[in-house]
Amino acid sequence: MQAEILRNTYLLTAIASVIFGAIGSFVVARRIGYLAGAIAHSAFGGVGIGLWTKQCVEAGAFGSLALATLLTDAPDDAKTLCQKWSQYVNPVPSAFVFALLAAILVDYVRQHAHEREETILGAIWAIGAAVGLLFLDRVHGYVTASTYLFGDVLLVSQTDVLISVVLGTIILACLFLDFKKLEAVCFDEEFAELRGINVKFQNRLLLVLTAATVVILMRVVGMALIVALLTLPAATVCRFTKRLGTTIVASTVVCFVGSWLGIWLSYLYNFSTGPMIVMVVAIFYVSALILGKPLRLIKTFLGR
Repeated sequence: MQAEILRNTYLLTAIASVIFGAIGSFVVARRIGYLAGAIAHSAFGGVGIGLWTKQCVEAGAFGSLALATLLTDAPDDAKTLCQKWSQYVNPVPSAFVFALLAAILVDYVRQHAHEREETILGAIWAIGAAVGLLFLDRVHGYVTASTYLFGDVLLVSQTDVLISVVLGTIILACLFLDFKKLEAVCFDEEFAELRGINVKFQNRLLLVLTAATVVILMRVVGMALIVALLTLPAATVCRFTKRLGTTIVASTVVCFVGSWLGIWLSYLYNFSTGPMIVMVVAIFYVSALILGKPLRLIKTFLGR
């Protein structure tokens, strides 16, 4: 059993490293880390609603008990069937809907809010978290907010891994097919528009892909810390290179090493896994800040 848990954990972190490395590089290049934070905390509202819906289906709400009664002969069998159905209710779809709506709203705010942008984004951030916590208060049983806020990668299931593989493949495919256009928009929006690229669409696409990344990988470090894992690996690599392709590959490696090292340290010293992963990656970033300038000076000197 322990071997299966560890296998799922390492599989999910490996998948997460690739997606974080790719999406995070665009987020850092486009400088939208604060937008990703608003999307992440809004998605928490969907998590709360999803868990509440799961409990309601188990109790027979939303017509599930009536339907189960039609399919079975005894009331006890109907309740058992409702409990079985509730196991297939996952908070991921509702979290994705919330994150997607937040991404659309964030894009609208960027286009029209101007001087009130930070205030409105802060409101989106807070309201999403508040909605999630309020619904979690109505969920009976052992459900803690910290599991979703700070992650619990040691409890991932094969279903979590499968969902991550499917959606992660879609995210990476979208990035691959639209790489040149997204790269152009990230580095020079005006030039990209002059070349006939639909800049608004590319910005929305990046926000939607960020929303999907936040939702499918929330089990790794949680929604409160996911922005750190989106930005720190790419920010670390950006101290040494400005090429987007190189940044994506190197960020993936940094995230991969940081995640596995964080899991090992959390297991060794009995710390929470998500925060430990973030701390390891943060140490990489601080080290890059310290070493980056001397290394650039040496590179410049040798280049002369």
